[in-house]
Parts: sequence; structure tokens; C-alpha cells
Amino acid sequence: GEWKAGKKEGRGVVRYANGDVYDGEWKAGLPEGRGVYRYADDDVYEGEFKAGKQEGRGVYRYANGDVDAVFLKQSLDVGEGVKWMADGRRAARLRDGKPVEEISLEEARQTAERLGLPLPSPLPGAA
Repeated sequence: GEWKAGKKEGRGVVRYANGDVYDGEWKAGLPEGRGVYRYADDDVYEGEFKAGKQEGRGVYRYANGDVDAVFLKQSLDVGEGVKWMADGRRAARLRDGKPVEEISLEEARQTAERLGLPLPSPLPGAA
């Protein structure tokens, strides 16, 4: 990646000792802007970062096949979000990262659009 004054700056990839990998934008040595963080357990977060934390809109793809579209602040889910279940037939409304009610796939799509959240592609169960 790129460096400025001895710190990561611009675009770059870092592989951590625990097996996690971050590929994205950097500022002053920390993830900042858009990026993809691949956890060693095969979960993947793709979205916005600020000062090294997941911050803004993002999509989590879990190793079990579930997908969440959420808002994050300081790497914590905040407010309303949407979860698509791995079976591709069910969805849920999220509140602060926790499922609060099952909703239709169409309502999940509409909710993500209304909130300005990224619509995951492909969705679970899509061939």
C-alpha cells in the first residue's frame, strides 16, 4: 500500500497475525473510507470506516450464510437494519444489531432502500 510520514495512507492491504485481512482506504495509519475486512472465521464486513472503526453503512456476510445491512458507530450496530437469512426465504428487521421481527423479503428490500443501506448482492439463496 501507500505510506505518508511513516503511516499507511491511501489504498492498501494488511494481513494481521490472527488471520484477519483489511483491504481498503487508509488515513494516518488507520482504516478510513471504504474497505473490506475479512475475519479469520470467514465473516466479511464491507462498508465504511472512520478512524480505524467500522462507521457508517455496511454489509456483514456471515460464514453461516446470513447477511446484514446495517449502520455502525464505533464498530457497533446502531438503529434499524435488515438481516437476510441464509436460506434465502426469510428476513428480519434489526434494532441495534438484534432481530426484532421477521419481515418479508420484499419488506426487507424496501426497508434497506428507505434507510439508504446497501442492498447485498447476491442475496442469500440467489443462484
